[in-house]
Amino acid sequence: MKLNKIKLALGLVAGLSVAMPMIASAAADQEKAIANADNWAAPRGDYTNQAHSKLTQINQGNVKNLKAAWTFATGVNRGHEGAPLVIGNMMYVHTAFPNNIYALDLNDNQKIVWSYFPKQDPSVQAVLCCDNVSRGLGYG
Repeated sequence: MKLNKIKLALGLVAGLSVAMPMIASAAADQEKAIANADNWAAPRGDYTNQAHSKLTQINQGNVKNLKAAWTFATGVNRGHEGAPLVIGNMMYVHTAFPNNIYALDLNDNQKIVWSYFPKQDPSVQAVLCCDNVSRGLGYG
């Protein structure tokens, strides 16, 4: 019995020693993406949730001239509460239920690079809290 506990403990230590650097690397990649002002790598821009961009192309002098450059219809006619994420030249957009995800190439006329359509049971919509919305994606 004591030998099994020792094996279990050694297995846990070995597993953690492999997993911890991967977790740290993912967190470092996320921090790096958030720090880059060209990205919008967190639901409200960064961990402070201020929704403030450090970019300067839009300012008080030209904001009145803004107009839509393009639109993307997800095909889901429910609330879309979360903002898209932008990492490099990719924009990641999600929908309300059934929680579809699209990756759009911003350098190629917003071409859909990939999409994900999860298998959802439509009957759960009747018991979902707070409408069938999704608050956003995460990166990292």
